[in-house]
Amino acid sequence: MSVLGDKAQAALVNGTEAAVEVELAAWLARNGQDLELLQWRALLLRALDRRTESIALFKQAAAIAPQDPAIAHSLAQTSFEAGLPASGLFEAALRLNPGNAEVRLGYVAANQAEGNGAAMLDMLATALDTNPGWFEGHRQFAQLASQLGQGDRALETLDRAAQRFPDQPNPGFVAIDLLSTAANNEAVLERANALLARVGDIPAVLLAKATAFGELGSGAEAKALYARLGAPADPKHVVYLMRQHLRDGEPAAALKVAEPWLATEFATQVWPYVGLAWRALGDGQADWFEGQAGLVQTVDLDLTEAQLSVLAARLRNIHAGSGRFMDQSVRGGTQTDGPLFARIEPEIVHIRQAMVDAFSGVLAELPPIDPQHPQLALPRSQTPRFAGSWSVRLVDEGFHASHHHPLGWFSAVFYVAVPGDLAQTDGQLALGGPPPELGLALDPVQLIEPKPGRLAIFPSTMWHATVPFSKGERMTIAFDFARPFAET
Repeated sequence: MSVLGDKAQAALVNGTEAAVEVELAAWLARNGQDLELLQWRALLLRALDRRTESIALFKQAAAIAPQDPAIAHSLAQTSFEAGLPASGLFEAALRLNPGNAEVRLGYVAANQAEGNGAAMLDMLATALDTNPGWFEGHRQFAQLASQLGQGDRALETLDRAAQRFPDQPNPGFVAIDLLSTAANNEAVLERANALLARVGDIPAVLLAKATAFGELGSGAEAKALYARLGAPADPKHVVYLMRQHLRDGEPAAALKVAEPWLATEFATQVWPYVGLAWRALGDGQADWFEGQAGLVQTVDLDLTEAQLSVLAARLRNIHAGSGRFMDQSVRGGTQTDGPLFARIEPEIVHIRQAMVDAFSGVLAELPPIDPQHPQLALPRSQTPRFAGSWSVRLVDEGFHASHHHPLGWFSAVFYVAVPGDLAQTDGQLALGGPPPELGLALDPVQLIEPKPGRLAIFPSTMWHATVPFSKGERMTIAFDFARPFAET
């Protein structure tokens, strides 16, 4: 690989894509087309959410090397992310590399977006009968079945694999993991008991069983299993053990579990429970964590009713092809799939830039840098990036269950459409309220009134939920700003 290629590869890791992209563009302008550098520049532009330019370069590269499977895949994936029809591009990429599982999953997703989900479900079922060890395919099948309203089929390919290979625990464990993310704890217990009886003790299955007992309120059984498992060795174990301690009224014990993990890369998964433990103990550190002025901010954007109406129409069109994922917090509505801000429709491009501009102002109003704080310790001079973006459309009695976003830095909700004449707190964003299943007598820290054109920004470690409302449509764009790169 060339020196410039090495720089481009490093830029995708260290966050310097913009500077290296400029350098590559200048080199290509002076020296003409170079297949390797065309691809690297296209990848940099994709990372910078400049997908129209990225697609154009991938097309140039494909014209030079029409049989290159990597270029074909990149063109298909980038086009799909941009909201363009991409099933034909993925089909062409599959012809060049028929054994590539990632390309096949992209083909399925692109067809689902174009309304061919039922056919893709059948295709996946056939592929998984041929290759029962393709567990990412099983997960895609389960999610697609759920999106299509065929949740009763979600685990059928895993069940067939388990029947064919009764001595192999993996199909059974993947099924248990999917049920756990969907909070179907009764089924988790049933399947965990059957799998443990068949193949013997497996720590991950014992953890799933302990978690299910705890979530169902069987604290004694859960604690016995946690004691048997010993000290947590992974973040999932940490989180569910903390949940159990909090549920049992033992916040100090929860903090003790969390302490060794707060200096690790998994700390963002643990911090939300630390905050709850501090609040349960009446510890003033809870205010330091999420009560400082400026950590939560609202901005009313200067958008006309006509602009919001056009944006709402675009989002409704995207929602028409959406369903409910097994593991999402939406109740009574739909959530779009894929990174919304990667799309290239003009309404999406415009609102994306408005969010970046607004966040730049929010950063200026944050409390001072604090090396100990999970949000305030990070640098603020970098161009904001997105770790995820989507739209949620809730209708009559819809709501968001309490959750947090461990992959983000700051999270945000932008209100596109709100029901008229909401009663009292209906439809409001509740920040800091714990999940009700933990049984903690803690009120939300703050309620934010929804209003078309309003943007609410808050720490990604902060619990948040939507208060149910009786009727109408509440449509939002939600997203996470990515944690900045470390500065050297």
